[in-house]
Amino acid sequence: MRLELKIKNIINKADQFINKLETSKGFKLFERSEVSPYARCFVIFNKYLTKKFEWLENRKQHLTYDLNIDLYDFYNAKINSNINWRYDKSFLQLFCFTLSSLNILNAQLSDKNLVILKTILNFEIKEILKNKNVDKGYAGSGNFSMFYGIFNIYANEFLKIDRNKQIQEWLDFNINSINSNGFWGTDSKMDYLQFQNGYHQYEIFEYLQLKNISWNIAAKKILMMADKLGHFAPWPGGGACYDYDAIFMLTSRFVDDVSQENVLKTTLNTIISEQNLDGGFCESIYMKNNLLFKFSNVIKHIISQPNNIKIWSLFVNLNLFRYKHRNIVTHWTQTNRKWEESNAWDTFFRLSTIFRVCNRLNLKEKNLFQINNFPGIG
Repeated sequence: MRLELKIKNIINKADQFINKLETSKGFKLFERSEVSPYARCFVIFNKYLTKKFEWLENRKQHLTYDLNIDLYDFYNAKINSNINWRYDKSFLQLFCFTLSSLNILNAQLSDKNLVILKTILNFEIKEILKNKNVDKGYAGSGNFSMFYGIFNIYANEFLKIDRNKQIQEWLDFNINSINSNGFWGTDSKMDYLQFQNGYHQYEIFEYLQLKNISWNIAAKKILMMADKLGHFAPWPGGGACYDYDAIFMLTSRFVDDVSQENVLKTTLNTIISEQNLDGGFCESIYMKNNLLFKFSNVIKHIISQPNNIKIWSLFVNLNLFRYKHRNIVTHWTQTNRKWEESNAWDTFFRLSTIFRVCNRLNLKEKNLFQINNFPGIG
């Protein structure tokens, strides 16, 4: 089957799965879950990526209203729980996903949410990044840095509030703390934390078209972490975030030829083969809760990995055999999802990965997708 026909078929099946997640009460992340404001954003991302513009237009008014209501309600819930929302990942993430979704819909923040954004803009950039240890590459700090990059770019470009000084401060802080691997952290040895955490700043760098930074150094380090199937997670079968983050780095227009083409082709063919029967994509088809099945896949995966990350990967996988990791726990839903369970998040990232590879290799199949011209993941 020709590649174009394969990818068209993947998109159609994925869209059929996404359609199942819409209910009269809202959108579900996966079929067993309750409705979730995050899921609404992920569904919007999927629909736009696969050019379902009529679907979006028909629901624009309701989606815009619900996005704003959920964001404001979530903010109030944080306030009422005495949570310091300035540093709270769940709130900041939903805010950024909402901004991306509104951009897709060509819609605006409500007045109440605009007040919250302007409060955020009053925070001192260097102080808040320093408090979160962004320069030290602590877990979650890359995500946090990206959030505040998005807020300032959104205000500057979309609201016409002059934030050029703050954006430059954000850039100076992040660029001046890049380590020898092209990422953030004090360890000289490359590991999964550095690239999966630090990729987020590169999302902002690419949007702002920053060329003269450590793109090639970072890409070469990531390329060494590919397994034989073109996955980039410490466990077998990859992961939506790990694989997309790595492919993003390897396919950026600011990255030269670092011998990544064969890996890109392997990743593309692997992801195409891993679509679930229901049309969606999951975190990993090789990590489902069958002990013998999982153990066999983990051993094969570790043996096939580069020597410099085998020990790191071994400890991660030993931890994943603990009972509490039998399912994937996130703040997006109260119901935990199975590793092999199709969901809107993994589906969006797998489809986005397919696009990035096709775009880098200049394949005509890239035209099957539409990219949201907005800073950040959405």
